[in-house]
Parts: sequence; structure tokens; C-alpha cells
Amino acid sequence: MLQENEMYRKVADTCQLDTAEAFCLQSRIHRLQWFGRSDIWVKRDDELSFGVSGTKLRKHASIIPFLKQQGIEEVVVIGGANSNNVLSAAQTLTENRIKITLFLLGPPTRKQGNLRLLSLFVDDSDIHWFSRAQWGRCEEFANAYSAERTLRGLKTFVLPEGAHHRLALPGSLSLPLDILRNEREAGVRFDHIFINSGTGMIAQSLLAVAAALDMKAFFHVVVLAGSYEEFQSGLLRVINTRGIFLAFPLVPYLTTANTTLRPPGRLAALTRRFLRKYNALHGRPALSRTPYILLNCFLRQDKRSATRRSRETYS
Repeated sequence: MLQENEMYRKVADTCQLDTAEAFCLQSRIHRLQWFGRSDIWVKRDDELSFGVSGTKLRKHASIIPFLKQQGIEEVVVIGGANSNNVLSAAQTLTENRIKITLFLLGPPTRKQGNLRLLSLFVDDSDIHWFSRAQWGRCEEFANAYSAERTLRGLKTFVLPEGAHHRLALPGSLSLPLDILRNEREAGVRFDHIFINSGTGMIAQSLLAVAAALDMKAFFHVVVLAGSYEEFQSGLLRVINTRGIFLAFPLVPYLTTANTTLRPPGRLAALTRRFLRKYNALHGRPALSRTPYILLNCFLRQDKRSATRRSRETYS
């Protein structure tokens, strides 16, 4: 079975966490005093950076070192006019002296919100606007632009919407590892973990690591964009990429005959089937409780399970 500290070392190496310019990927948790309850906690990934939202910072933590190692001089970022990832990329790329060129949906009628903040990092001349009718081909246009720049001798890279790229996976894997650290330090074990999902990589990484490390919590995910079918497909890609990244045996995931997802209950059944196959592959008994898809974004500790989980600490 894959060990937590082994996964942490690989994530730390990829994100270069031992360097002076590394992003901080550890955030605190605290209890919510809500309707007299004390067993609900919130994870403060919003505190990881002043201008970059927590999950985006985790993704960029493994993307940026790769870009620097490869000598990338310009990154084409795709997204909406008020995308959190676009604004996050503008900050992290500028910090690392990498030129940013934006391929955005729009333009909007007014410059406000994230788009106004973008003006601190990006000149209007470096923004390429695409109408809704053209948006389906935006990535194609971005790749063509990148190819043209490469022919001119400029090393470029295309970052898709939401930074949903395989290079973002190691940073994404840092979230479940950080939750395990929170559990140890607080002396609790979370029975339910709630998270929302945009492009899906962070939530999908959470489920993939939960299976690999035998986490016993229920996982609830609210899918804010796309369909359950797309989330399911993305989960499969994350699991396969995670296996390659960790040099770990890949899970014989769901077959094409049972990849259609409709209501959340159906996704729960498919996830249970995935975990049964995973456990059978590694000679472990089936879990009595398994991740499933539902709602919201808090961490909840069941009073019955306040016993501290014994796990090997990071070396």
C-alpha cells in the first residue's frame, strides 16, 4: 500500500518545497461555532496567499517549477474575464518573471471584479478576446499562437482553463496530505469532508488520494461546472496520471460500460465499485464507508470518531 510520507516526498520534490521561493501549501483549520455545534471545522486555504485562491495556488505550486526548469518565457492562459485562475496565474507568473498572454471570453461591458485587478499585471494589448461563438476553438487558437511564437524562438506554454493540466496534479495532491496533517495536529479524524468543484482537479485528486491512502471519510463534492459525466471522466484521468506520477500500480477503474453518471446516488455506487476493485487488487477488505458526491464545502468531525489517527509523520 502507498504510504503517506512517500507521497508527500514526491509532492515536495516536484513543488520544490525546500526552496526559498516555494509556495506555502499548509493551511490551518478551525472550528465553526454554528448553531451550538463544535464538531464542524473549516479549512482555510483562502489564507495561503494574499491574491491567489488556495486551490489555485496548490496547482501553480507544481506548474511554476516546471516552467522555470524548462526556461518557458511566455505562458498563454485561457479563461473567463473574471476567472480566479486567470488572476492567480497573472500574479504567480509575474512573480517569477514569466510573460503572460491572456485568451479570454468576452469582452464584458464593464471592467470590474477580477478583470479590473488584472490590469495590475497585464496590459490590454496582451489580452485576446473571443466571443461565445468562438470560445469552443479558443484552445486551438492558443496552441496556434504558441506554435507561432515557438517558431520565432520564444519558449511558450499554454495553460488551459482552471489550470486543469497534468502538471498541476502534484500540487493538487497536497490538499489531502495537508488535511491528514491537520487531523494529526488537532487530534481529530474527519468522517465527512465537503468540497466544491470547478474544473474538478482538486476534488478528483482528493478522491484519488483517499483511495490510495485508505482514508475512511465520506467525501461530498458539489460540481459547480460541467456534468457528472465530465467529472467522472476527469477522475479517471487524475487516477491514471497519479499512478504515473507516483510510479504506483494503476487502478483498474470503471469500465466504459458503467461510466454514465446521472444523479449523485449513481456516482456513489460507481465510486463504491471503484474502491471495491482497488481493494481487491491490493488484497484488502472492502471499505464499509466510501466516498460519494453530494454538497457543500466544510469539514465535519463526528463526535464518535475523535480518536487520533495513528499515521507515520512526514520525514
